[in-house]
Amino acid sequence: MRLFSELNWLKAPLDRDIIHRWTVGGDGPAESASRHALRLPEPADPERFQFLALGDTGDSESSGPHLSPQDAVARFMAEDAGLPNGLGPAAFLLHLGDVVYMAGERRLYDRNFRQPYADFLTPESTVDQLVFRFPFLPVPGNHDYYDFAGWGVRLGSLPVLGAGVRALAHELFAYNMPRGGSEMGGAYMRAFVDLQADTAAAALPYLPGSATRLPNRYYRFRYGSVDFFALDSNTLDAPSPSTSVAQVRAEAQRRVRVLESRARVLADKLKRDQEALARWRKLQRKKTARDPERLVKVAQAVEALHQALTRLEQTLAAGAAAVSDCAGARERIGTAARRWKEAADDLRQAQSHRDAGRALAALEDEQDEVSAAVQTAEGCLAALPEGPERAAILAARTEAETAREGWIAVRTVEPLPEQLCTRLGRLAEQGLDVQRELARERRRMRFRPEDHDSAQLRWLDAALAASIQERPDGWRVVYLHHPLFSTIVNHCEHPDIQGIRENLLALLRDRVHLVLSGHSHAFEWLRAAPLPHAGLFITGGGGQITLRRSVLHPRMRKRHIDRCQALRTAGVVESAVSGYGPAAADGAAGPLYHYLRIEVTPEALRVCPVGVRRAGAGYRREAPMPAFNVPSLSESEPPWRSGRLEAVEIRRGRAPRAIWV
Repeated sequence: MRLFSELNWLKAPLDRDIIHRWTVGGDGPAESASRHALRLPEPADPERFQFLALGDTGDSESSGPHLSPQDAVARFMAEDAGLPNGLGPAAFLLHLGDVVYMAGERRLYDRNFRQPYADFLTPESTVDQLVFRFPFLPVPGNHDYYDFAGWGVRLGSLPVLGAGVRALAHELFAYNMPRGGSEMGGAYMRAFVDLQADTAAAALPYLPGSATRLPNRYYRFRYGSVDFFALDSNTLDAPSPSTSVAQVRAEAQRRVRVLESRARVLADKLKRDQEALARWRKLQRKKTARDPERLVKVAQAVEALHQALTRLEQTLAAGAAAVSDCAGARERIGTAARRWKEAADDLRQAQSHRDAGRALAALEDEQDEVSAAVQTAEGCLAALPEGPERAAILAARTEAETAREGWIAVRTVEPLPEQLCTRLGRLAEQGLDVQRELARERRRMRFRPEDHDSAQLRWLDAALAASIQERPDGWRVVYLHHPLFSTIVNHCEHPDIQGIRENLLALLRDRVHLVLSGHSHAFEWLRAAPLPHAGLFITGGGGQITLRRSVLHPRMRKRHIDRCQALRTAGVVESAVSGYGPAAADGAAGPLYHYLRIEVTPEALRVCPVGVRRAGAGYRREAPMPAFNVPSLSESEPPWRSGRLEAVEIRRGRAPRAIWV
């Protein structure tokens, strides 16, 4: 079976569906601006304050029982936030989208949002009733809108060459196969937006600790000397209504054919490597089956996992019997525990190495169901407030995940082949990129003029004009998920970014001082001629586990010379990039996750990136943050050098200036 044997397993809703379903109060010309207005408490000093920003998080599940990059970033941000246990002065946090990976599933909001950001939430919060004690202001990303087709859901439970896709994805691909999706953005909207907002009110009040809903999928608020404009960029890439419908659909159809061809090539490569992995696993089972000492260790690990599953089942039964999600999880985990024990009994009773090999193969197959069953505990945890019951279930789930890792660690004589794992991981990333592009182009094959989010663009134009008229000397900050420019390889000059840029540039030119976005899994600061006095930042390294390279990297430049030229043509003048390197001064070279700390003063906006890198069993803060700098995008060999970026300073009427130390 091919992993990508069907080429449209990832689905993105049509723009018009998002526009009509999730714009609170409608999107007609008579729409009141109050339906998109949020009112925050006033700062102590309106001229001087700090706030935080990050994007592309929601990936804690991929780290299992270990501290995830998202957990680590969240802990450092909590230290910088104005919380009771925080040390810093930051007044609020902007989340730039892709809140929950892979496809915005409600069940993952507990693991991939509520747990990392527990310091920002009240103890009484549940996934269905998030209450923040610190202003936490998100916009939706593309993953917050994705869904999986029926085939994609079935894929999560089908075996691939003796090892399930779900287990394979978790171990090698750094993600878990979803079992559904975002409900066309519904999970995000129910988590953060007041869907019954009083549209007659002047602005929806945001009261930390009691009422912390947003007024809409895009909105504005004023804090001190800064006006903030939050956009839903998922509906801003559609062409103008005046564009030829036939032309857009024909171009999309052409792109789909190209992408489907690419998906087939990836499927062939994945099949080849999966077969190699299957042969390696078969050989490992034979070696393990002939090794009495290792069989003893395997049997101990198998028994430990069975006991952990049993305890998790019992904890669910004792702690939350009245919650339907908990009852369903208990039943699923109980079934998995019994099936796991049956396979374990076969191993214990094996009379020959062949019997042991067959039992090991059966255990590998059952491992997939064990993984899926343990994940059902997320739905139960999502429905419970903080307290002893939830803590007991969390502890039991962690024990089960740790025991599962123990079984994986001893079941083979040799470690997984590093080269094969690297190749499979790279192919999986490329496959996800193709699926993301296919989802977009299949959507555009059904393009209609109403896909263009004219209402949001009109609202932004009017809101910026009002801000300039009311406070000509105030600061204006726009934040959204998709960037206007990016040098990161899987997003650089892609059609979605180009479409959003085409729709927004004219509205933003000479009107905004700072544009914050995510989407690309890296840190980027870009200086661009079309917005010469604006700071353009990408903060897409907030915890999503896989960081990406820039096309400006010396190893990538020749392969992507056309994209480098496209960046120059689009007006990009300078870039700073971090994430996939650079190394720290002491030689530490692991992935560099990050967030932004923005300082507001009357004279300048000062954007300070804060790096977060693994250090032993934990993580450390790196500020000033190591970054690569391309000070000039020349046509031949643009310079590529590393340094430590302390901040980028933005002043009115001047080009942003980077401060390197």
